[in-house]
Amino acid sequence: MIGDRSVIGMSQMPVKAIKVHLHHIARCLLAFAIAALIPAFAASARAEDSFGPARPLRVVADDNYPPFLFRDEDDRAQGYLVDYWKLWEERTGVPVIFKPMTWSVAQEVIQAGQADVIDTIFETKPRERIYDFTAPYADLPVNIYTHKTIGGIYDAETLQGFLVGVMDGDACIDMLAAAGLTYLKKYSSYKNLILAADRGEVKVFCLDKGPANYYFYKLNSGSDFREAFQLYVGQFHRAVRKGDMATLELVQRGMDMISPQEDAELRRKWFGSPIDYSGYGKRIGLSLLVIG
Repeated sequence: MIGDRSVIGMSQMPVKAIKVHLHHIARCLLAFAIAALIPAFAASARAEDSFGPARPLRVVADDNYPPFLFRDEDDRAQGYLVDYWKLWEERTGVPVIFKPMTWSVAQEVIQAGQADVIDTIFETKPRERIYDFTAPYADLPVNIYTHKTIGGIYDAETLQGFLVGVMDGDACIDMLAAAGLTYLKKYSSYKNLILAADRGEVKVFCLDKGPANYYFYKLNSGSDFREAFQLYVGQFHRAVRKGDMATLELVQRGMDMISPQEDAELRRKWFGSPIDYSGYGKRIGLSLLVIG
């Protein structure tokens, strides 16, 4: 039998020959193992060349900006940005420590060097001195709201003399200051600002339209206030401390790895989709033709 001849042939080989034979087999196995590992090492090297050492990227953001980022009834962070940074982490292989927090605190944290990136930030002239920004990713209207009992406010000039409620750290403060408006009362979040307006602490306030609509409805207070005018349109960016171009480029490259289709899917999840009445309109038109 073939098996018997192999055993007999091996047993009849000199010991030295057997050692040489085994040594040759071991070398072949080692070479095969190294060849198998080369692609993995190469991929790791490419990832490190592209994204640097895989140390965690620390990201802070405003935890009070629905639907981009907000907290549920159990105080858990949720929203578009939670999902976005998870996807960014998957695409780049760079771990992300995502920390939603009060907006004014988030700005203090990154300036203290305790975070690498700040999200949900508008670019303003004062901020350009201390941050470098990515490309914008969302356009956001910012409005002045007034109590229903107050009229005659239609632009920044007509705000003169009024106490204006704002969120601490908000870009609205810079925009109002540029118009010479500094008689402000600050609150820690948009929600607390609206609650204060409900209590009558402020009759006029500055608020981004998206969070305003969300909290007016949730807090059942929208009927008491009016949208006086649009102050400006801001844009969301990600930003790093001034001069940290390596981190800025890392963040932007990761953003570029997320396809428009993937981003659109996240936006549909958190922002919804417009209701399509086109088919309904066609059916109504056909019905009218039949009736006519």
